[in-house]
Amino acid sequence: MCGLLFYYSRYDSVDVARFKDALGYLNHRGPDERGLWMSAGLKVALGHCRLSINGGQSGRQPMVTADNQWVSVINGELYNDRSSLLKEGAQFQTKSDSEYLVQSLMHCGERAFQLLDGEFAFAVWHSASETAYLGRDRHGIKPLYFARINGKIIAASEVKALLACGVPSRWNLEYLQSVESFVADTTQTLVKGVFSVPPGVVLKVVNDEVKQITYVDTSPLIPASYRLSDLSFDDAADQFESLFIRAIKKRLLTGGVNACYLSSGIDSSMIAAVTKQYSQKLKTYSIGFEDPMFDESSQASEFASCLDIEHEIVSVSEKTLADCFEASVYHCEMPVPNFNVSAKFFLSKVLSARGHKVALTGEGADESLLGYGFFMQDITSPYLGEAEDGHGFGRLSYLHKRLGYVPAQMAHALPQAEALYNLRNRKYSLINEYSAINREKDSPLICTSQELHYKTVFQTYNLSALADRTEMANAIEGRPSFLDNELVDFIHSLPLEYKFHLRKNKRILRHVAKKYMPESYTYVKKKPFITAPVSFKKTGPLADLFESYILGGNDLPSLYSSSKVRKLFLQLKGQNESVRSRFDPVFVHLVSLMILQKKFNLSL
Repeated sequence: MCGLLFYYSRYDSVDVARFKDALGYLNHRGPDERGLWMSAGLKVALGHCRLSINGGQSGRQPMVTADNQWVSVINGELYNDRSSLLKEGAQFQTKSDSEYLVQSLMHCGERAFQLLDGEFAFAVWHSASETAYLGRDRHGIKPLYFARINGKIIAASEVKALLACGVPSRWNLEYLQSVESFVADTTQTLVKGVFSVPPGVVLKVVNDEVKQITYVDTSPLIPASYRLSDLSFDDAADQFESLFIRAIKKRLLTGGVNACYLSSGIDSSMIAAVTKQYSQKLKTYSIGFEDPMFDESSQASEFASCLDIEHEIVSVSEKTLADCFEASVYHCEMPVPNFNVSAKFFLSKVLSARGHKVALTGEGADESLLGYGFFMQDITSPYLGEAEDGHGFGRLSYLHKRLGYVPAQMAHALPQAEALYNLRNRKYSLINEYSAINREKDSPLICTSQELHYKTVFQTYNLSALADRTEMANAIEGRPSFLDNELVDFIHSLPLEYKFHLRKNKRILRHVAKKYMPESYTYVKKKPFITAPVSFKKTGPLADLFESYILGGNDLPSLYSSSKVRKLFLQLKGQNESVRSRFDPVFVHLVSLMILQKKFNLSL
């Protein structure tokens, strides 16, 4: 719901003017109000850009406790009930959900982090102990980045604010190489020396020491760590339904119009159907693409009509995609393989223009309920050998040796990775060997595949680029009901056959959905949320965009050879559509890198 900025140094006072300027780079996240707090010696500073949703005037941040000992800024929503803290003697000063954080710290100590329920990132300063806490929710829904430079620790909701605070603008070469294969991990960013606080972690800063506190005993990013339930399928379905309804209800606005993103898939359809029952006013939105092969707006509109839900199709033309792409990449702060970020950016812009500040979203369902095609591959026909089904894994042999198989996510990304690798300048030949996961003996392959996805693409692209960044770029707070703490823990405890059965994914969700919608809608095959290939248009705004960047090549990071890129682009123009479409993610990736280079003036 907001943007936050934090500064700490034992020795150097904050540059007040620069800090205020850096906070301005987060205005889009919270255009309603700005707040600043600085310690007496200017060694600590907290800044906040507020998207006002809860608490009215009393919800202003930074929040300072009555005894002036605690100062906090938070981005996101906390859904905790205050009753237990009130019994402990807590005296809340505001109606804002954000105050729960410091009140729980005051009464529960560091155990408070385990109790937090919601999607959030925060910075807290305790003056008596001269201790700072920087933390994120256990799923990584809300972003928080930090850097240590010259004895200072700076943290912010987006990397651009850290650069404005003086962090050097240098490409992170390790990140550039790992993102080619979609395996940049949870800590890496595009800028050298800037790191993401890992999900489920709080950084405790005392003097010059930074201690990492992992506050969850069982991480939702590691499905194999959960003990399997012995519930019958029918009992599990009843409990799933109860938890899902609770997840929806806690995320609804109590007044005004609730908004939901709606595709043709079961995830967003179920959210909309349940929300309809518990919200007085509901409006759903879907994206309409010009190419019918990629458009699912008609199915979404038909579903909304069936349930008597007010619905709007947001039409996205080629011109809209081209016009929004630079801005969307700037806000995403990462290279992207598809123009879906541009479409999502425009969708959130429309929601903001309609007066919305909150939208319920479907992120997380495909991860826990095994909705992706590469999960089906790993369950039904995993790549157990070095070369199967025409795949020559080559560079992925290290994964096969370590895991006993090659995750389909990695195998399917291999053509793009190899194409980008071949476009590098010769002196940059390092091949990233992703080593953030290992497979325990006898651990199910699918659990390892889920962990790989959770710790890579899910964090960097799904939750960041396609969710938080393109939404908050236009001050829309996405609330992903499928990432509710209790719901995810429950799903991870279920036997595989409750989620994937007879080559059908999301079994338990589809079973429960029959209570809320006609059965035919529970089996609609969802189209992937991607745009049609855009790189090789002959005329029009997309053609102009790609030719200006690719043939110009002035902003291409020197990891890649401009001449190789231009040569391949011109060669492919003469190929047939099927050949060109295979290289579309490669050139979208490269153009997005050029945009990042131009926007942030990064150097190697």
